[in-house]
Amino acid sequence: MENETRTGVSREAGLVAHAGALLALAVPLAVVSLSEIAMGLTDTVLLGGIGERAVAAGGLANTLFFTVGASLQGALMAGGVLAAQARGAGEERRAASLYGTALLFGLMLSVPAFALFSLIGPLLLLLGEPPRLAHDVGVYLGILRWATPAFLAGLGVMRAMLPAIGQATLLLRVTPAMAIGNGLLNYALINGVAGLPGLGLRGSALATTLTLWITVLLLFGLLHGSRRRRVMITPPRPDWSQVGPMLRIGLPITATIAAETMMFLISSLAAGLLGAASLAAHQIVLSIGTFTFMVPMALGQAANVRTGLATGARDPVGVRRAGLVAIGLGVATMAVIGVALLLTPHLIASAFLDPAVAANRAAIGLAIKLLAILALFQVVDGTQVTAIGALRGMGDTRVPMLLAQVGYWLIGLPLGWLLAFRLGYGVTGIWLGLAGALTAVAAMMATRFWRVTQAGRRNG
Repeated sequence: MENETRTGVSREAGLVAHAGALLALAVPLAVVSLSEIAMGLTDTVLLGGIGERAVAAGGLANTLFFTVGASLQGALMAGGVLAAQARGAGEERRAASLYGTALLFGLMLSVPAFALFSLIGPLLLLLGEPPRLAHDVGVYLGILRWATPAFLAGLGVMRAMLPAIGQATLLLRVTPAMAIGNGLLNYALINGVAGLPGLGLRGSALATTLTLWITVLLLFGLLHGSRRRRVMITPPRPDWSQVGPMLRIGLPITATIAAETMMFLISSLAAGLLGAASLAAHQIVLSIGTFTFMVPMALGQAANVRTGLATGARDPVGVRRAGLVAIGLGVATMAVIGVALLLTPHLIASAFLDPAVAANRAAIGLAIKLLAILALFQVVDGTQVTAIGALRGMGDTRVPMLLAQVGYWLIGLPLGWLLAFRLGYGVTGIWLGLAGALTAVAAMMATRFWRVTQAGRRNG
């Protein structure tokens, strides 16, 4: 019973029990990720009422903010991993101190992120972007940068720590309202509604900033306002001795996320070299792939906690079962999504571009081809992210980081370049390169998890 209290399932529990415990964590995390995507999409759509210049600037600014922020949030996952291990070991006070340490760590990460967002206008000019675009993006991020502490020390810490201390359901109570409230506040401050000033582009940035701060304050209020929950994170004082372990686990996580993000960013730049139709098709399929990726990503983050609890409880059989269940659910869900993509490529492409317009037909044709590739690599995408998550929960982040660099940089990008520009496959070649990278990373991560947990299987 003691082990059941620490890990959520008993040592004798079967795969169904492990799957239930995993999904209880994954659903709230998926809702958070989808809510953040919804915020960015809502901002872009509402800015369309001003004009394409606002859409371009707001879209790029939001992409930069959430991409950089999400990469740095990866470092905060270390706090959740260590807290889960502490709870699994029955060390509740250490878990509480890790909460305070994670808050400190989030504030520390906010400083360089704030500085980067402050300099983004001049940096875009140095990269050769149009002066108007650089100015508008700088204006937008000049406001949105003030949400950096809320996004990192607030939402990032909550996303990492609440599942680790068994309070993931708080995310479900707040984040859907975050997405809705952001849309309403954006509309009001962009256009001037209900006595509020119409601030246009600045209004959108201000609305998103306010939404993030309100969301974080609500989460802190729910967590600290309840006596029962407050006990779990008391005292929330930082433990400086934990900063080193957090850096040791967290920095490789950030490097892994950044490597994958950069691979897709470079693929977008390469697609732009192939013409407007190729870039349009690439962006359509990339947006769909980003959306579907939220499902296995949530399962991978939940696997952090599940394998972390079992690691802390010194339950190697539980570690293996929790990881294999996460990988299995990732494969199963992404297989279903892949079939759906294979059956509806025309419908998806037509939702973005009107097929009745002759100028759109080339992009639609390419998008349909790319959707087939996206559908086929859904399974390996689900495998790699859940396997990485399971390894992170065990504290294994350095070797996976190196394996990811090999897959993304030494396999994916060279293969995509060869197929796209040397062998003439165009944007299809770029996506075949992405598929090759994810397949290689999935194989390496799954193999590593299988090998490092082999002893647990024998002992079980």
